[in-house]
Amino acid sequence: IDWTSDVYGKLPTQPPLQVLKAINTMLKMGASMDSAALKSGALAHSQAIAHMDSKGVATLADYTAINAAIGHMIASVPASQTMDVYNAFAKFNLGKDVNAEDAKAAYQALMDFKDVVKASQR
Repeated sequence: IDWTSDVYGKLPTQPPLQVLKAINTMLKMGASMDSAALKSGALAHSQAIAHMDSKGVATLADYTAINAAIGHMIASVPASQTMDVYNAFAKFNLGKDVNAEDAKAAYQALMDFKDVVKASQR
């Protein structure tokens, strides 16, 4: 991931109202998350930011901690809310500027991660 890319500072490829609706689904999901899981996720991100290198890359340990925390946060909400967020962003073309093979590998990793989260989701 090139964290120095300006893609992270640009607005998504959809009209503002659709962006706001998608953000609203994320806010609702976040409000439903277990507070201890949220705190753990915030601390994992904060620690990673403190340790990142000059290109904005986290250490493997910090990256692993972030992903574990995200898994716990997602698992603490009903699967229907997770799918609401997924569906809200389905029309956003966020992958047009990446290598297709990298995108496929990332998607497969996401599907593997999803299976782990789903096994413990309420």
